Amino acid sequence: MPNICITHYVIEGEKKEINALYETMTSLQAMEQPLVASDFGPTWLGCLVKALGKNPEEILCRGEWMDLERADDTLRVTFETAWTPCYEVAALIKNTYPSLHIYYKAEEPGNGIYVKNDVEGKYFPETEQDGCPYRLMTEEEEQLQVRIIKGLQTGETVVTVTRGE
Repeated sequence: MPNICITHYVIEGEKKEINALYETMTSLQAMEQPLVASDFGPTWLGCLVKALGKNPEEILCRGEWMDLERADDTLRVTFETAWTPCYEVAALIKNTYPSLHIYYKAEEPGNGIYVKNDVEGKYFPETEQDGCPYRLMTEEEEQLQVRIIKGLQTGETVVTVTRGE
């Protein structure tokens, strides 16, 4: 059984695209039968992936969303996933709605994972300098995490090299 990672997202951008994503997600979660069969029901991330035109078997969508809220000029949602944030789902949202900027803060205490991408602290001001455990993630680090998780699933070896400063 995987450790659970809780990722809080704040999404901002053009109102039209925020509303489109919100409407897609609210219509999915209101379905009696999920768009894609799963143990999670209609809020499985695979349902969102399918609704956005991709195959959930090709994208890591190991969890579900909850606490969907349209607030001010943002969309706020929480993903509960296995091990790490589902970076590929967030990337798909961004590719589908190019005006959107997706900020996140994720925590998976079992393995000591505390990460975020909010460099300026606009929505998630916690920093390591303040004594909080959140480490800033780059896109490259997110892509590496995707390769590692896929490697674990397929048995493929993923080699990483750490460079000293």
